Parts: sequence; C-alpha cells; structure tokens
Amino acid sequence: MTLIADFYLETPVVREALDAVPEMEVMVEQQTSRGSKPFALTLWASGDDFETFESALDADSTATDWRVLAEVDDQRLYQVELAARGDELMTYHSWADLGAVFVSSKRVGDGWRTRIRFPDRESLREYAAYCEEKGLTFDLRQLYDAGGRDDYSLGLTDRQAETLRTATEMGYFDVPREVELEDLADVLGVSRQAISERLRRATETLVRATISPEQADAPEKATSRDDTDEE
Repeated sequence: MTLIADFYLETPVVREALDAVPEMEVMVEQQTSRGSKPFALTLWASGDDFETFESALDADSTATDWRVLAEVDDQRLYQVELAARGDELMTYHSWADLGAVFVSSKRVGDGWRTRIRFPDRESLREYAAYCEEKGLTFDLRQLYDAGGRDDYSLGLTDRQAETLRTATEMGYFDVPREVELEDLADVLGVSRQAISERLRRATETLVRATISPEQADAPEKATSRDDTDEE
C-alpha cells in the first residue's frame, strides 16, 4: 500500500546559508544525483535578501558551488552543488534506494516540512531509521493512504470526503447558498450536528495539509481520526 509521509526534518545541509536569512521562504524543487558530478539541490527562494543568502552559500561548508537558474519577480531558482559532507547527509540516498518518490519540501523554522511517497510502511520505517543513524531530526506528522493513485486524501476520512463532495455537488458552497445543513443531513442520513462537525473537521484538515502544513501535528495517520460523534 503506497503511503504519503508528511514529516518534519532537520538536516545540516545548507543550514548555514539558511540561518543567514531566517525570513526567506525556500522550497525544494528537485534533488539530483549526477554520478561523477556533485549532488545538486534545486531551490526556489522568495524574499528580498538574495545577496545575503548567496554570500552565505559561498561560506556554507555543505555546499561547493551554486548558480541562479531563473528569476521571477521576488523569486530566484537556485541550483546548489553539494560538498562531500552535504552529499553524505542527504536523505535522498535512503528514500531513492527504497523506491520512494519525492513530493515536496518547504522550509519551516530550523528544518523542512517534507512529503515523500513510500511504497509501504516498512520502507518508511527504514527511512526513519536511516535518519536516526545519521543524527537527523525526523518527526512524522501525518501519514496518508495514497491507495496507489496519483492523488491522495490529504488526511480526510471517507465520511468527511463524502460530505464535502455532496455539499459541493448540491451547492452548499455556492453564493448564494443553494442548500442548508438540514438538506445535506437528509441526503446523507445523519443529523445536522454531524454534518456541521464533518464539514468543520474536513475544512481544518485541508487547511492544515495545504495552506498551513507546518501546523499539522497529528502524530501519525490523519485518516485514523474518525467522526466518532456522528450519528
């Protein structure tokens, strides 16, 4: 069963450069192993302190070279080549060997909020053990059942997903609203209070998983929380 692991990771890789620009938003676009060439990270950086960031990259002990690939408005796309120490600390060497697929990684505080698709729970456990062996901070926040599909639930339970889908199809979110909670309750065969609670929880889950992923702090699997108070 394919799983999307959403976790927090702290690593020394380009940490010195990032510490110099604490307010800069940084996202990993790509991680590339290039055979005889140095391992490369491709990063999108947003902000107005690129000069400080670039000077810090020059001094970062985990990086050996960098260049700007693109510049759009207040964003720059960097390719950062890693030194031997940076290469050694990249967890890419673990998850790629395990057959996992990179999804996203965004800088949060002193680390990264990362999502990787793993083939199964055993491969995820092996990856977590690899991080521990390397002395890296690994904190699993949420675990999604990807079901072998290209999309995933973002932590919604089946009931929450069904309720959102029905509410959308019936026009609950239209302006003006086409139906009320009572109408949804009649269609789904539960109480008005249950529908209200499902929508509230579903909205919170989607916000945590998308707009504010750094706030999602479920210990393991978001889909394990069911609507226990529903009728």
